[in-house]
Amino acid sequence: MRLFIVFAPLFAVSAPLNCYICNSKKQPDCIDNYQAFNTICPVRSLGGVKLHEPVGCRVTRQYSKEKMWIIRECGYLGEERERKFNTTTYLNGVKEPATCVFSQCSENLCNSAESSNYFLTAAAVFVAIFKLFA
Repeated sequence: MRLFIVFAPLFAVSAPLNCYICNSKKQPDCIDNYQAFNTICPVRSLGGVKLHEPVGCRVTRQYSKEKMWIIRECGYLGEERERKFNTTTYLNGVKEPATCVFSQCSENLCNSAESSNYFLTAAAVFVAIFKLFA
């Protein structure tokens, strides 16, 4: 019995990570009905060689003018974080300024609508201010 207790931790297998995986540009339900996209994150591999185990879930919200997109996905690098940055995007073939709000977390299904509410609010304020001065 003691032998089992000593060696049991050596055989522990980590549980798979579940995240919501969708893109609201292609899947409009990704915004409000994201629960339908509950997926086990695959291990990334190349030519049959395992390269990266998933380390967390990500959600990226992109705002440009009056448009918003959400991308929910598995994360393979990095640590838990939230950040906001400015970028550009193309709307109807025209390059437009955009703001991205990015969040990565490490628990199952943590890239839901409730994740990064602080940045969602901040981004909404940014869009409102942008509309005032545009």
